[in-house]
Amino acid sequence: MLPIESLERSLKERFPNAIMSRDKPRKSSGAWYLEMALDGHPVIVQWQESKGFGISSSPEPGYGEGADEIYRDEEAAFGRIVSLLLSRTFTSPPPAVSLRELRKESRLSQAELAEILNKQQGEISKIERRRDVLVSTLSDYARAVQGELQIVVRFRDGRIRRVELEADDSLEVHPHSAVGNQ
Repeated sequence: MLPIESLERSLKERFPNAIMSRDKPRKSSGAWYLEMALDGHPVIVQWQESKGFGISSSPEPGYGEGADEIYRDEEAAFGRIVSLLLSRTFTSPPPAVSLRELRKESRLSQAELAEILNKQQGEISKIERRRDVLVSTLSDYARAVQGELQIVVRFRDGRIRRVELEADDSLEVHPHSAVGNQ
C-alpha cells in the first residue's frame, strides 16, 4: 500500500463523514492527489514518492499553484490535516523570497552557484540584484539550486493558471525560405 493510500485510510477512519476523492497520476512517477472536505472545509493533499506530502487548504480553489506546506512523512501530514479540519483553518502559501535567499537556503555561495552555471561570481551578484531577469536565466538559476521555475498568472476573479512557455520556433529553417535555399 502506498503512503497516500494509507493516509486516506487513516483519514477515513478519523473522519467517516468527510467527502474524499483520490486521483492517480497518469505516469507512475507523477503526483497523486487526495481531495477532501469536512463540512465544506477543503484540504488538498499532493503526494509524490520522492517529495513527500504537500498540503493546501484555502477558501478559494486554486489549481496549479502547488502545495502550501510540505511534510516528509505520513504521520506529520496526518496530524496537520486533522488540525486543519478540526480548527477549520487554512494554510498560507510560503512568502515570496529573493534569488539571494533561495541560494542561501540551498547553502550555496555566489562562487559555488557561478561554477554550477558556468558564470563569473560577479554575474551571479548582478542577477540577484536585478529587477528584470530573462526567464531562461531564472530557470537556469532555479535548476542550479535544485528547484524548478514555474510561472503563474493570478486573475482578479481568483483563477490561477500556470504558464507554459513555448519553444522559440522562429529560428527554424523552412525548406522554401530564402535561408533554406542558399
